[in-house]
Amino acid sequence: MIVKQLMSKRLVTIDVDRNLRDAKALMEKNRISRLLVKDDEKIIGMITERDIANRLGTWKERRISDARIFISSTYSSNLIKINQNQDISLAAGEMLKRGISSLAVCDNGNVVGILTKTDVIKALKDSKVKVRDWMSRPVVTLGVGAEVLHARILMLRNGIKRVPIVLGNRLVGIVTEKDIAKALGLFRKLAEGRHWDEKMKKVLVEQIMSRDIITVDPEQSLGGVVEIMFSKKVSGLPVVENDRLVGIVTKTDLVRVVAESKF
Repeated sequence: MIVKQLMSKRLVTIDVDRNLRDAKALMEKNRISRLLVKDDEKIIGMITERDIANRLGTWKERRISDARIFISSTYSSNLIKINQNQDISLAAGEMLKRGISSLAVCDNGNVVGILTKTDVIKALKDSKVKVRDWMSRPVVTLGVGAEVLHARILMLRNGIKRVPIVLGNRLVGIVTEKDIAKALGLFRKLAEGRHWDEKMKKVLVEQIMSRDIITVDPEQSLGGVVEIMFSKKVSGLPVVENDRLVGIVTKTDLVRVVAESKF
């Protein structure tokens, strides 16, 4: 299986001179987590939800409106490319090696598509391999009452995009990088110029977490996980056994399977 068979040919772009509020709005409108950045119609880089969350969460920028922070100072100009005829396992390995979630797909030097982790895991739609063999553990969690800014720091420190929220031993919610980026931007918009940083510290994870949690069993097949991720539009699923959180399976875990397989 090659990259061309799984890549998305739909290229959503934004001008480098636009602001982060515009970028977030465009991502939400298109239900995507990254935009190609252009300058005079030439693609020069990419901006992701993680880039935005990282920028808005820095201490230096906490008092500045996201409408006054520009893409030009936030996007990544290091656009990692791959040829459309490369094997999908090589593309998956490249993502893991570089710690990225997408690749620009090229043909004769021109960007013709984009390959994301979401695209890559389509290769596993018929896999019978068990979740137990590939899930991540132990799971990094936070308790109810933790600050949203603490969740963000935990994600950065551990290189993860979601944190399950627990009350005692019970799983009660999950906070994702997307939830935090949205909360930082919304709260910033509502509290501009009014002690934003002090107020943001009081926002707790239970105020932004998803409570409708979809879980899987360790014996679930990876093909079943892929189906759930696409139908429910989620990127990670807590793994629960006997009412106990025993792991989490994410798109990154599934990309690792593709990288080590042959198609």
